[in-house]
This record gives sequence, C-alpha cells and structure tokens, in this order.
Amino acid sequence: MRQRRRVTVCGDAFDDAVGVLGLERVDDAPDVVLLDLADAAAIARAATIDAAIPRVATGHAPYHELLSALGVRVPLVDVVDAATVGPLIAAALPAAACRATRTVVVTGPSGGVGRTLLAVGLATRLAARSSVAVIDLTGTGAAGWWLSLAGGTWSDLEGLADELTAEHLTVVAAEEERIRLVGGTSAMPSVALARAAVHAAAALADLVIVDAPVLNDERTSALRDLADRLLLVVADDRASAARLAALEVVDDRVWVIGSRTRSATIGGVALLRTLPDDPAAVRAASGGPTRVAGALGRAYDDLAELLAIDAS
Repeated sequence: MRQRRRVTVCGDAFDDAVGVLGLERVDDAPDVVLLDLADAAAIARAATIDAAIPRVATGHAPYHELLSALGVRVPLVDVVDAATVGPLIAAALPAAACRATRTVVVTGPSGGVGRTLLAVGLATRLAARSSVAVIDLTGTGAAGWWLSLAGGTWSDLEGLADELTAEHLTVVAAEEERIRLVGGTSAMPSVALARAAVHAAAALADLVIVDAPVLNDERTSALRDLADRLLLVVADDRASAARLAALEVVDDRVWVIGSRTRSATIGGVALLRTLPDDPAAVRAASGGPTRVAGALGRAYDDLAELLAIDAS
C-alpha cells in the first residue's frame, strides 16, 4: 500500500475528519497543513511551517473576507467533515504522475457481496471500447457462468507458472465479443500461477479485470503490486465495517465500493460509489447472457466510465 497523506493539524476542528480519512498526523514535513483560523494558538503553530506547504483552513465569514482582501488563496470550509475536507486536500496537493490503468483487481473483505457480478458487469461494458481479459481466480467458474463462457481449468497451466505467456493463456481462454475469460471450475490456481496469469494477461488484452478471492486470500495479497486499481466491494454490516476499518485503506489505487447500501462511509472509510440492492436486475441477468440493467446496471455504467477514463 502507498503511504498515507501526512498532515499537520493546527487546532482541534479537523480531528474527526482526519480520523475518518485515515490521514497520518505529523509535526514535521507534512503534505498539507490543516488550520483552524478561530484558534490563535493554531495560527501561531501554522506560522512556523514552511509557507510553500499547502493549507486547508476553516473559519466563518469574516475570515473569508480577510483572506480575500489580502489576496490569499487558501481553501476555506465552514463545515469540517471528511466529505468536504478530503477533496480539498486532494486539490491542494500537486498532481501526481500516474500510469494508465491496465489491471483491475476486484475483491473485498468478505464474500457474498457481488464481487463477481461487478467484475463481469464492468468487463461487458468496457469491452465496447477495448479488449478485456477476465481472470477468474476463485475456482468457482462464476465469472464464466455470468458471461456464458467456459474457461479452462487452472490445472492445465499449473506446470507453466515460471514461463507463462499470453500465448499459453490464449489456448485455455474462452472468447466472445472482445472478452477473453481465463479460469474455470474445480480449483483455484497456486499463488505463483495467479501472479503469472495476471502478468501475462496484460499482453492478451487492453484491460485486465481480475475476479479475485477475498482480500486476505494469499492469491489476492500477492496481486496487490500488480493492480493499477483495487476495487474493494464491502457490505454495510458490522463485521464488514470492522474488517474494513482494520485494513487502514489509504492507498490511492483503492476504490471502496459499498454493496447494497446508501451510506457514504463504512467502517469510517469513505465510499467512492455504492451498488444498490436490485434483486430484479440480478434475476433478469441470470436468465441468460444479458447485461445487468436497472439501478444496479446504472451503477456499473458509472464505474465503467470511471475506469475508462482511468485507462485512457
């Protein structure tokens, strides 16, 4: 995981937001300074910090007018919560160079939350723009069932983990309409084969979507450095919230997706998007090879659009 954003907090107003956003509090060399303009001691503390380090401040109307009169451009908020402060911190920091997304790993802290259906839903939408490889590491064959494709078993490739190529994957892949599926039923691959397959798949398609086991599975853990995006699908229940909070999800590659919820956060972690509870859409899609529609389909459309931008 990448390092958390480092902040120096001057005043108490930002305490709750810092905790929810998982920011690292430091006294020296912060990425950004959080400043309460109503606190004289906080102002004095901020004055000792390098002026080149960006600030985000809170204060009421007189402070807005004062900063405007001085020509000082500092993001100033009246409501200090994670949803408001998080985007302002991101905007205040220099844009970091990043590579286009090629490999997306879909996982989560627990099962039964719609990970496979999300992976397949994204694949079918993105295949309209690019070639897509779906790598099913679960050993269940669920991705193939939703795609109406039958991928070869991992045992066919197990002896090739040290020399696996895209050509090897082509032999066992099932293909239809710009989607190649690798992985079927009977068993999950070894850790070495899982890594080799995901790595080789980058030469097989423009975009690789991995239907991965739960987050603490050794295969999923071994793929984190290969993932340009890690989509964590999380249920809105106490057990999942506790697991998510314990993960300290601070990597900017991670998108946390709430499953069957309308909450803005789970376990104190802000959600990028939510997937509505839409059993009618799921039933309709399970009746044959068709894309998920309805409210859930629209949520997939939105996430696919974000990934398409990411991949461009």
